[in-house]
Amino acid sequence: MNKFHTTFLGYRIYRRKFSSTIAVVLFLSILVFAGMLIFFVNTWMTDLRQQAQNRFLDRESRMAVIRNWTLNYTNGLYEDSMLMKDLKVLFYSSDQQQYLWGRREDSLTSSEQIRYLPANLRQLFTDSRSEITGVTLRSESGMKSIWMENGDVRLSFEFHDAQGLRQIPGFGDILVASFSIRDPAHMSESMGVMDFWISSSELYEGDEGFRAGWGVFDPGGVLLASSALSGDEEQRLAQVNAGEQEEGWLSGTVYCLKFVSSQADYTFVVIRDLDSVLRDNVYVVAALSLALSLIAFGVILTSYVGMRTDATFLTTIMTMLGAVESGDFKRLKMLELPVRHRENEYGMIAVALKDVGVKLEGYIETEYIWKLKEQETEMRALQHQINPHFLFNTLETLRSKALLQGDRDMADAIAMLGSLYRARIHWKNSISLKEEFSLLEMYLKIMELRFRNNFVYQIELEREIEEIPTVNFWLQPLAENFFTHGFDRESEYNLLIVSGYQQNGGARIELIDNGRGVSARRLEEIRKNMYEGNDEPEADIGLRNVYMRLNYFYKEGFEMDIGNNPEGGFFISIFIPGKVVEDVHPDDRG
Repeated sequence: MNKFHTTFLGYRIYRRKFSSTIAVVLFLSILVFAGMLIFFVNTWMTDLRQQAQNRFLDRESRMAVIRNWTLNYTNGLYEDSMLMKDLKVLFYSSDQQQYLWGRREDSLTSSEQIRYLPANLRQLFTDSRSEITGVTLRSESGMKSIWMENGDVRLSFEFHDAQGLRQIPGFGDILVASFSIRDPAHMSESMGVMDFWISSSELYEGDEGFRAGWGVFDPGGVLLASSALSGDEEQRLAQVNAGEQEEGWLSGTVYCLKFVSSQADYTFVVIRDLDSVLRDNVYVVAALSLALSLIAFGVILTSYVGMRTDATFLTTIMTMLGAVESGDFKRLKMLELPVRHRENEYGMIAVALKDVGVKLEGYIETEYIWKLKEQETEMRALQHQINPHFLFNTLETLRSKALLQGDRDMADAIAMLGSLYRARIHWKNSISLKEEFSLLEMYLKIMELRFRNNFVYQIELEREIEEIPTVNFWLQPLAENFFTHGFDRESEYNLLIVSGYQQNGGARIELIDNGRGVSARRLEEIRKNMYEGNDEPEADIGLRNVYMRLNYFYKEGFEMDIGNNPEGGFFISIFIPGKVVEDVHPDDRG
């Protein structure tokens, strides 16, 4: 540098760096504050969800107990014959007068005193453990309602549906249990159904520490009970109840929860707006703001102190950056760091930068070689390609003629061939194992039609590895290898088995045939050519091409081996690690 200043802020580069540092620190502070605030809000909402869930499950447990109480009570009715007589008269009576007349008839023909069911139900209404507030009896003669009001048990024949029952003060609005009551003299015949009701307001009352708006809805969307709500809160509760969302944010500022009861026909809905959450936790928000402000100030102060270093050494670092940017890695290697700066923080950055440059140079050279090899393989493969449009049009013409001549098998084979080539041309380079196996099966179906009398194949792919990504068009060349070298036209049974299964966190792909196999010497030549390659133009690139493409796609952890089966035939075994190399672009993998 030609000009020196008394402070590092005199240099424009340092002024910009320091200004950028302040801007970045403030931005990150705001970002961290927002992230931490989101974390705390999610934590608070998780606590709310836990509280609401505990409250709901407690009520579910209470209703399960109530159901047991009512079941025991219902079973106990059969043990009291006089009470069952009264219950039978109630079921079969359509009004009060008919009920009284039936009781009178039973009294005249019975030596014992007829029991009175409404009086017997008092034990359920008064027992705090049962929480039953109303009972209905439904039969073909209508519905009867029994409840307790001002200490007296009431019986009414006037109400015929749940909407009418809500007009009865304290009757209850949640149907908690229903039991079919059978005639003791004829147990196969049902006299009617006995329903037990509880009050939603009494069920969910209390829990003053539950700081959220809540409501209980029946299946028709009617609000049965709720906390103190404003008009907007009531509308939000109704909106959540009517929607399919069971948990999440409503309009971005209101957190909602919905629990559907498995014990009765009702839904418990909870909402909590973001403003009230922040107000309740204002001290936490203030402490978080103060802590991040102090951290931001400390970072800025540390940056200010740290930037007061030797400008000459910064020039060295900028020179290194320039060498990396221009790709002049030789000049980067030749740069020497000042001795007195090698041990400080800037020295560590410079050393790391130099190492990165060296590794980057090696990586670029390696990728360049791989690209050249891949381009060479693609150029050699292009020599065997046919114009796709000409091919598809020709195949369609042949298929049409086959259909006109009534040769359905030939038409299907031509159609599958066209579909196979179209998929190979238009599909993306990276596909799933399931897609690659489906393309292979299409090819094997064509070969099965061609050799219908002496070829059989079997394909198996485990569901757990279907979505593992892979390159396009590598199984078919391996299958073609069987038809080229292993297929015996004189044999009546040529078999090819292709299987894929999960192994050691990855996938094992195996191709096994019962063909002619290869000699030990030829096997070693094929294996060597597959691993090391052969640049001769006449060399067979089938296995080599598959090996290079898969190895380039998966790299570390990939394995591929070939050999003869002990019982005869040839096998190809491939292990893929179940993941692809992260630093390679997908379009460059195939």
